[in-house]
Amino acid sequence: MIQTALKHKRGLIFTLGLIASGVAYGTWLAPTIDSWFMERSRDAGFVLNDLELDGLVRANRSDVLAALDVDKGVPLLSINLENIRTQLELLPWVKKAEVTRILPGKLKIQLTEREPFALWQREGTISLIDESGHVITSHGLKNYAHLMLVVGTGAEQGAHDLYALLDQYPELSARVKTAVRVSDRRWDLVFDNGVRVKLPEGAPAPYDAQTAWQKFAELQTQYRLLEREVSVIDMRLPDRMIMRVSPDGHRLMDGTGWAT
Repeated sequence: MIQTALKHKRGLIFTLGLIASGVAYGTWLAPTIDSWFMERSRDAGFVLNDLELDGLVRANRSDVLAALDVDKGVPLLSINLENIRTQLELLPWVKKAEVTRILPGKLKIQLTEREPFALWQREGTISLIDESGHVITSHGLKNYAHLMLVVGTGAEQGAHDLYALLDQYPELSARVKTAVRVSDRRWDLVFDNGVRVKLPEGAPAPYDAQTAWQKFAELQTQYRLLEREVSVIDMRLPDRMIMRVSPDGHRLMDGTGWAT
């Protein structure tokens, strides 16, 4: 063990000397020096013999190893860390990758994976997205069936702001199963019982989606609108609420209002 440590120490001193020599000789000798330098670093024991991979939860391990594209025994100093980082961050699940050499022979990979945020449907295809709207995958989605489904062009980009809006009333928000983006301007919310609530466009209009959602939450608390026999509740007008009665509701209504 002592001999190995001394070998690595001598190798490190030798390597630093080679770097200084390379600078002194100039760039015209760079290819030759680089090749010689790598061979000497290999002789000194600076070769890849240990790979530490942290943060791998949902990403496919074989895809990560393929993106690394390095073999055991290669000179550690010959590995292009930036190139590996770039290739790893091209993988669907990888949001960020940190790649570090640890002399004499370890390569450490720290991954930060994307967090599942919502399901996005467009043109018949459903995909899993993160909070930024980045598409992660369109396969194996059964484990994410509990997430809200956002539908339409622009829905993936607007999902984060929509969640922030809805979460002002968590109990009510939990009942929203689908959000449909209409003309990439506003949302229709479909609740767990099938009732559709139409919201107006967002700010800066005086009467915007946030105001309408707050108003709907207050009316729901007071009148239990979602428990009524309605199919659509239109909140787009500031001075009135329009409800479309469901077929069953027509049978429950009398001439003055809701039947009891």
